[in-house]
Amino acid sequence: MSLQLRLIGTVTLLLLLSLAAGAGLLSVHARSMIDLEVRTAFEGARHSVSNTLKSDVEHTVTLRQVVASFEGQRHVRAALVNEAGRIIVQSRVSHHSDPAPAWFRAMMAPAPLSATIPVALPKYPCTVVLTSDPTNEIAGVWGHVRDAFITMALFCLATLAAMSLAITYALRFFRRVQDGLLAIAHGSYDARLPANGVPEFAALANGFNHMADQLSALSKSNRQLYAQLQNVQEEERAGIARDLHDEVGAYLFAIQVDAKAVGKIGTPEASRLSNAIRESVAHIQNQVKNILRQLKPVSQLEFGLESAVSDLVAFWARRHPDIAFEQKIALPPLADRRYEEAAYRIVQEALSNAIRHGAPKIIRIEIEAQDNELVIAVADDGGGIKLGPDAKAGPGHAGLAGMRERIQALNGRFIVNHSNGGVRVTGILPIAQERIVA
Repeated sequence: MSLQLRLIGTVTLLLLLSLAAGAGLLSVHARSMIDLEVRTAFEGARHSVSNTLKSDVEHTVTLRQVVASFEGQRHVRAALVNEAGRIIVQSRVSHHSDPAPAWFRAMMAPAPLSATIPVALPKYPCTVVLTSDPTNEIAGVWGHVRDAFITMALFCLATLAAMSLAITYALRFFRRVQDGLLAIAHGSYDARLPANGVPEFAALANGFNHMADQLSALSKSNRQLYAQLQNVQEEERAGIARDLHDEVGAYLFAIQVDAKAVGKIGTPEASRLSNAIRESVAHIQNQVKNILRQLKPVSQLEFGLESAVSDLVAFWARRHPDIAFEQKIALPPLADRRYEEAAYRIVQEALSNAIRHGAPKIIRIEIEAQDNELVIAVADDGGGIKLGPDAKAGPGHAGLAGMRERIQALNGRFIVNHSNGGVRVTGILPIAQERIVA
């Protein structure tokens, strides 16, 4: 159950309990009022009849007048009863225009009251019987109780509606906070909350916006630092490549010359050693060339990204002829060289990860522009890269982290889809319209 339903349900329960308590208090108060009113009226009638009958009564006419005086009263009924128990005359109580329902009458009815007053009438002994009738009083109280209960119910409904609106407003604000936090968690530091409304929410929104500003500044600084780090790495790679080419290459050439000179000695052993040395040097030279190719990919981009990727694929295809490589590159000319460098590095690392960790049969490389975004995707059908807790320190995880950092440095998004069918690594870079040359 959601928090909103829980809060509204709790408020509703409290209001229902309050309404029930109010109805109970109303019932107790109404019952005491009815009992008091009926008892007072009955006692007054009894005293009045007793005082009237203290004087000498000579005939039944006077008694009939006494009974008739109760005609239409609200709470007391009078009857003249002869010695045989037959009612000679009886008064009727008035009828309320809005009678109470039977269940309310049964709940509110007090204990019945009755009084028998004997009359010493010569030759016609009889009695006057007074009985209480709370019907009219209950009907009167019913109207007040009903109106009071309806008022309380309307108040509870209004309170519930106001509380529901307040809870909805508060939870809507917290949903905006949640959406903002999720946006920041996904790297979008432009999320802001409106700093208006109640002071507590405004203060929270100001704090959130300040946090977003600080994270945005830190993210920008990190991107700048990472870009500088990439430049430094490229310079280091270029320096190492120059050293390998100038130092190691020169020595290898010298060894080749010496080996050739040894072969001219003319003995079979010298010729064999010369050939072995020259073969070893040739193998080392090929390895150095491959290392130079890995260290200086930027130079290959001078002939275009598609050509550089093709060379990279050819490099791996020679070593793994059992893997089928598929390429789909539809790249518009870019004004910013960093996009091509990032695309090359991502393809380079993704190919290395797929071959070393996945044992794939097919690897697909796709680089194309979609909706002002450069999409770089490398997918394979291998066993996939282990992305669990035990792989955090492994080379595959480090490679993924490097690709993610490279993409984020250009304000892009990095996605890894892992399944039993292999791994798909996708880098998405935003490209401004002015960067695309038609």
